Amino acid sequence: MSIDFSARPTVGRDRELQQLDAALEALADDAPGAVAIEGEPGIGKSRLLRELRDRAEARGQLLLCGSAAEFERSMPFSVWADALNAYVAAQDLELPDADDLAEILPALRRPGAAGSAVADDRYRAHRALRGLLARLAQDRPLVLALDDLHWSDQASIDLVAALLRRAPSAPVLLVLAFRPGQAPPALTAALATPVVQRIALEPLCERDAAMLLGADGADAGAQTIFRRAGGNPFYLEQLAGRPASAPRQRGRRRRSRRHPRRRGGVAGGGARRAVAG
Repeated sequence: MSIDFSARPTVGRDRELQQLDAALEALADDAPGAVAIEGEPGIGKSRLLRELRDRAEARGQLLLCGSAAEFERSMPFSVWADALNAYVAAQDLELPDADDLAEILPALRRPGAAGSAVADDRYRAHRALRGLLARLAQDRPLVLALDDLHWSDQASIDLVAALLRRAPSAPVLLVLAFRPGQAPPALTAALATPVVQRIALEPLCERDAAMLLGADGADAGAQTIFRRAGGNPFYLEQLAGRPASAPRQRGRRRRSRRHPRRRGGVAGGGARRAVAG
């Protein structure tokens, strides 16, 4: 079957979108929050992050995005640098704890300075980052989306855990996306707290799959595609002939941490990619 996917909306995720809307609305009370989006490759995590981006921007909220990469697991705080480094470097901020933040953000690092693995230094870096997020959220709520956390380095995971234990005293929403089947135990443990609202994406039902394909539920071609794809949105689109972007693969090339890619008004790369992942 031949299908035009040029303006296909997100389908089958009404409940999940309501959860995201509720989390964004809760920022109006000046309270922090955390949401975890989990699911298999191609199930729609990044598409949901795209919806998050649109809804946060429509509310005038500040959205910063970052994504982890498998071959950056040896680089401490890589996903945090991806999300925050370029944006913070572009702001005229007075940062009395810049040296502590430099542990996380290379743009603030003095020439010749190196990162530290000392526990006290990491604690100060966590505290400084918590304060930085609160400052960034002073004028408008901050939504910080971190994608592909199953590929995170240990220092990034430790910082996630620290912020979930003690959130910034400001309207900051952490949105954390990952594949549960590939998540390291430390990430699983960090997210096992009542403060995190969990969104587990399941395969689409046959009716929603047909809607995604723009077909009638009785269409034989759509039914065949559904049986082969098992309700996975990415594979549904691929089998129907859409030239969609694939879920991120192992071993992809990465951009420099010092110069994260910027698109439009959002720093970082994670939630700007409109893929099915």
